[in-house]
Amino acid sequence: MAFYNVCPKCGAHLDPNEKCDCENVSEKEKKEREHLLMVEKGTNQLAFRWPSERAGV
Repeated sequence: MAFYNVCPKCGAHLDPNEKCDCENVSEKEKKEREHLLMVEKGTNQLAFRWPSERAGV
């Protein structure tokens, strides 16, 4: 018989007393996506930000 908990947000099967990191992962992915997209001036459309256009490159 297996003992585990299920995360109510993502459905992951967790060991007893294990905390799910699904919210942390989604925040990290959101920041990465924001880094890849920019809003064009004048048209307000989303556009890809290529590596050469990123700050610090």
